[in-house]
Amino acid sequence: MFLQRLHPASFSCALKDLGVHPTGQAIMANKAKLLSFKITDLPLSATLILKQEALRAGAELATPKDCILAQEKTYDCLLVGTLDQLQHLVQKCAKQDFGLKKLAKELETHFTPPQVTPALMGIVNVTPDSFYPNSRHSAKTALEQIYKFLEQKIAYIDIGAASSRPHSLYTDADTEIARLEELCAEIKNQNLYKHAKFSIDTYNPKTAAFALEHGFCVLNDVNGLRDLEMFSVAKEFGAQVVLMHSLGVPLKAHQQLTAKNLWMEMEAFFAAKITTLKEHGIKDIILDIGFGFSKQMPENLALIKHLAHFLHFGYPLLVGCSRKKSVGEVCTREVEDRLAGTLALHLKALENGASILRVHDTQEHLDILAIHNAFLQTP
Repeated sequence: MFLQRLHPASFSCALKDLGVHPTGQAIMANKAKLLSFKITDLPLSATLILKQEALRAGAELATPKDCILAQEKTYDCLLVGTLDQLQHLVQKCAKQDFGLKKLAKELETHFTPPQVTPALMGIVNVTPDSFYPNSRHSAKTALEQIYKFLEQKIAYIDIGAASSRPHSLYTDADTEIARLEELCAEIKNQNLYKHAKFSIDTYNPKTAAFALEHGFCVLNDVNGLRDLEMFSVAKEFGAQVVLMHSLGVPLKAHQQLTAKNLWMEMEAFFAAKITTLKEHGIKDIILDIGFGFSKQMPENLALIKHLAHFLHFGYPLLVGCSRKKSVGEVCTREVEDRLAGTLALHLKALENGASILRVHDTQEHLDILAIHNAFLQTP
């Protein structure tokens, strides 16, 4: 007899490799998926009921030590259990009052994350002031970069003509379009858009419309669609929309902004914007946590560590940490030397639910994608 410890993520592959019946695989795989949640301000009655029902299901609800005194109206709790246990718990909570029906519905959204094959979004900046000097392109070198991405079969190519780094100045649509004209003409005339999804990185509706007229199909607005005209542009062209969260306006990102509860703010932001997008008939959505946009390093790292939280919305998650300030703060590196830190952070993002990585260094990221995918297939 020999005992080998398995990584929990490998259990599904191991079941298949062992030759377990497909029905059995589906049942037993759920028993190997451990999920944990923090529940804030849970009413006392709901806390007591949830504690009891969690224990019956084989899960656990951790509460503050003074909860036994029942002196507060609400309590913060930690819920942990396997997917199988929590599915049984949800069935019980769905029949209870005191807010547990609502909790059951929210928990259920976390049980079936979207299944998306990870992909890369290559960055092309036609700007003189992007924060990473090597990413600044003229029209000529930008075209060369685009053809390189196409040769590498990069799924998304994100082109911007205005910087959104801290202290950058607003760039009007006419200036953006002048920088983009030659590129857009090549993309349209040579049918390059048939070989990759071209994304326009802009906060100007006029610029967005210009790019979408030239074969672009993704609208990436770092302003989080604050300009309501963006909804109309996206609807008119049937564009896929990248919805990015930022604390405040990106062009003022040097401000030291904080949220009372970042997770609650982001949850409310995404929920409201998704509702508005759906009202405009736009359903093809990508969510971007806005790594680095007015968020400080501890917040950025927490967002990557707990990235899976946002999977409950049911959309692909885009993460862009490439060579950003937080990488430099952790690794004590200047922007030119942040590739290794970027790769480490992006690999963590993939492990935690990212579907799209927005990157400067595509070849190196193709390598970590290959490693990530190989691990997924390894029992």
